Amino acid sequence: MPIDPYLVNRAANEFPHVSRPVLTDRQSPHPVFPGRMSGTRPGLRARSAAHAALKAAEQHLTNITNAGKYQNAEIAPDVLPELRREVAGRLTERTRGQFDNPLTGFVRIAEQAHADAEAVAEKYRPRLDPESATQLVRTDQAWNNHVRPMLESGKGWDEIIPTLDTDGILAAQRFAGGYESGKRDRFSQNEVPSVLDGIQTMSARRIVDIAPPEGRAALREAQDAARALDYTRNVARIVSETDTRNAATLSIGLTRGAYQAGVQRPVDTSDEALEAYAAELAG
Repeated sequence: MPIDPYLVNRAANEFPHVSRPVLTDRQSPHPVFPGRMSGTRPGLRARSAAHAALKAAEQHLTNITNAGKYQNAEIAPDVLPELRREVAGRLTERTRGQFDNPLTGFVRIAEQAHADAEAVAEKYRPRLDPESATQLVRTDQAWNNHVRPMLESGKGWDEIIPTLDTDGILAAQRFAGGYESGKRDRFSQNEVPSVLDGIQTMSARRIVDIAPPEGRAALREAQDAARALDYTRNVARIVSETDTRNAATLSIGLTRGAYQAGVQRPVDTSDEALEAYAAELAG
């Protein structure tokens, strides 16, 4: 027998006063991204957006979890299970409807911060220039005299890349794809993209190591902003996929990811903190 919608609505309106309140953004506002940070370093802007996304998502996931708890018998032991399920569903819908989702805005802020950091860092990244005869000669020599002999001696890319200078990095960019493809049969070609991705990641780290001090800071800040952007995008994706069954687990995952991305705490904009951040990048 179908549940009377009137009973569901009435119960949904009455249940929230029982021991487990369902919070809303109006009752517990999500953190607002501080406009005063618009002139702050892009790495810190990206971190701040990521942290704000974390706090907004945590509140929403808590609300979803609490709404789902109204299915439990201890909330209303005298109410039919079917009615409790309907009430939980109605409360979940209400929670979603009352969530003034700020995450798209936080993603845009992190994207702009990352773009600003990349604009500065780009000039310090070596690039292959097919029109430069000098560069082609230098990378050819670096490949034949340094990189390929080490590969043929059995060393892995993780051992080789930390020893490379700029010419060696560019040589790896130029020749690694053909080398990795050439040593595999046609059944193993699907391994090549992941190997090249690893080479690119290790090369990016090596470029930071060999850059001049001002370039090292710019490149590290771009990496910092990229981590914060990736995390912010992941938060937005997770919130869009959550339901009452996985909200608590996803919240734990978001917290763990925040520590890995370095965005678990609010951004400190004091002069001392800004100096410490600059020193961290330059070190």
